[in-house]
Amino acid sequence: MHIGVIGVGRAGLMHARNLAQNPDVDRITLLGRDGTRLAEVAQSLLDSIAPGSPADIAGEHAPASAEVDLAWSTGSIDSIAADIDGLVIASPTASHPQLARQAARAGLPVLVEKPLSLDLDELKMLSDELDGLSAQVMVAFHRRYDPAHQSLRRRVSAGELGRLRIVRATGHDHLPLALDYIPKSGGMWHDMLIHDFDAIPWVTGERVVRVQAVGSVLDEPLYGEYGDTDTAAAILTLESGALALVSGTRRNGAGQDVRLEVCGSDNTFSVGLEPRMAVTSTEPDVPGPERPYPQFIDRFEIAFRSEIAHFLRLVRGEDANLTQPRSGIHAIEIAEAAALSRLTAAPVLLPAPSR
Repeated sequence: MHIGVIGVGRAGLMHARNLAQNPDVDRITLLGRDGTRLAEVAQSLLDSIAPGSPADIAGEHAPASAEVDLAWSTGSIDSIAADIDGLVIASPTASHPQLARQAARAGLPVLVEKPLSLDLDELKMLSDELDGLSAQVMVAFHRRYDPAHQSLRRRVSAGELGRLRIVRATGHDHLPLALDYIPKSGGMWHDMLIHDFDAIPWVTGERVVRVQAVGSVLDEPLYGEYGDTDTAAAILTLESGALALVSGTRRNGAGQDVRLEVCGSDNTFSVGLEPRMAVTSTEPDVPGPERPYPQFIDRFEIAFRSEIAHFLRLVRGEDANLTQPRSGIHAIEIAEAAALSRLTAAPVLLPAPSR
């Protein structure tokens, strides 16, 4: 397969690496405006598939060997649409709606980084528009492709938890955002905690009906200049009355710490409770963490590889789209409610789903 990748920042480079290491992909074309940068990324990809490439470049779960042809172009999507089988969009968030629309109209299957749009009304209209097109648009909510999250969802659905009571979601990034990305990131609620806002309803099977959120600027003053926060917490009330407690930090010195815990009347289950969890116990004789993950790409490497594999099956028409554009609507509703709650210092009720 020949796959295009537009956007070569952290996420785009990671997706391109995973494509290059997938045996179903024999050619990748990188798209962007800066030809020099594209050439540098192409070399990085070649390094990642070279025999003996170290894990910090190739990934800890890289195949023993891989071969792929690489090309790059400063042209438009339309200029290569006839030559590629699918497109991965990992450009800045503000460009996602236009690029996803353009690719879908060209008949290309698309994997687009979350969120598809930061604006709820635009997301709803765009979802309606994309539903009317034949092309598949898959939104990259990677936790839905993570084996541990999938297992948690199955166990909750099977009733092993009993009656749901409490959910605890931890999203503490190890590496801070680049300063020049802060103004265009979308903010704590829409950019970072959006994954938790998607995962909690998906895992529990319950919509969020009420949000109360707070936030502080404790690490980098620039967040405050853009009305953002680097340290945040939210309480989400679910349909049953169960509560979800969500915390987020932009820089966590201990390592990348992402966990999801669900507590019920019969059981408690957790995603992320493992030896590399970036938490040190003060109980006697309990060992400290083993090599905490340095960033989200490492923490969810298996999920990202599974996501790419699923997208390639989607391109071939062999699998269903698990994360269609409208599947992100509720997460954006929660993010907008959290932002409003922090601004007003009051809880926000979410509207009932439209019929």
